Amino acid sequence: MKILLLEFFQYLPFARRSQTSVRLLTFCYLFALGFTHSVTAQITISNSVFPVVGDTLHYAIGNQPGAINQIFTPPGFGQQWDLSGLQPTQYWNQIMKNPQVGVAKASFPGASILYNPPNSGNEVYLQVTGNQVFNMGYFGLDELGLGLNLLFDNIPNLEETWAPVNVFDIRQSSSNVLTAFDAPIAPPILLNLVPTADSFRIRVTYQRISTIDASGTLAIPGGTFDVLRKKRTEYKSRAVDVKVAPLGWIDISTIGGQQLLPLGTDTITTFHFLNDVSKEAIAICTLNTAQNTVTGVQYKVLPPPVATFTPTFNESLFAYPNPVQQTLYVQFTTGEWATYQLRLINAQGRIVLEQTVEASRAKNDIAIPVDNLTPGLYEVILLRNGVDVGLTRIVKI
Repeated sequence: MKILLLEFFQYLPFARRSQTSVRLLTFCYLFALGFTHSVTAQITISNSVFPVVGDTLHYAIGNQPGAINQIFTPPGFGQQWDLSGLQPTQYWNQIMKNPQVGVAKASFPGASILYNPPNSGNEVYLQVTGNQVFNMGYFGLDELGLGLNLLFDNIPNLEETWAPVNVFDIRQSSSNVLTAFDAPIAPPILLNLVPTADSFRIRVTYQRISTIDASGTLAIPGGTFDVLRKKRTEYKSRAVDVKVAPLGWIDISTIGGQQLLPLGTDTITTFHFLNDVSKEAIAICTLNTAQNTVTGVQYKVLPPPVATFTPTFNESLFAYPNPVQQTLYVQFTTGEWATYQLRLINAQGRIVLEQTVEASRAKNDIAIPVDNLTPGLYEVILLRNGVDVGLTRIVKI
């Protein structure tokens, strides 16, 4: 009964999820629990954990899905989740920057913060108020893998979190993005499809529902925390239109674009384990489409890594030739002997190549065979001690 009520709400058509529905579901859910546990015993999360400029949130990224599938428990109180066996595969310092340092600052005049996602130079802009944190959008590489740096403005802003956060909270948020660009900058994959195109536009629609469905304790490497569990289900639809005279705008999925680009609707489900003191989420677990397996986890680092390296994008990192066909050379300079990792990440965010580099105290030139890679856009990431220290982008032809 407990599970069905919350799950039923998530499958309602989004437009029918009125405040009345929210109140009714909350009442039914309380009744279903039978008040067997005291609501006042649960933590409440205030806006004291909202990010501010100057914060650095310390995360590790793990990759042991089989060890963390025990997070699939029914809604309820007093639960115990154990992720203490996780092993980090990468560290990420999420640095909250003043938005005035951003390239796209003029496009987000109400922004409070910007940050760069892991393995990316994109600029994500947040607006922080007294009781909500909103995602305003981002400037950077498009998520369709076209290789274009564009502005993606969420209208209206998409809610990331709120305060106070309590058990039984249910929130909904939706947003739309419409980003147009002229045909001369479009990649061949689009121009070959519609040679007479005047311009193109990317459409993205977000529909998000978040439920605080459980509370208890969560153990991670280094500590145990009182937490609330937030289940977020996001329906994300992507489409591309082409403008052709005299017809106007046409959805390219109707003329073969569906087979060339990642279009359509994805369902993205995550569990967020939140604490009333930590600004970091204690853990964020991403689920597969069937919502029965954890495919990845990001969790708070205890204590924060002592390495002085933070995710800065080192201008001395250089990759050539670009575009590349057979062998890529990656060049960087360091002031000491050290061990680095080089990664190539495709447009879908997957690591397609990784190798360890023993760097010398001078200029380093590393040869990487790429002739077997699929043509497209790739990011080259340089890491030391699991922390990003350099990034550049290349095109494989």
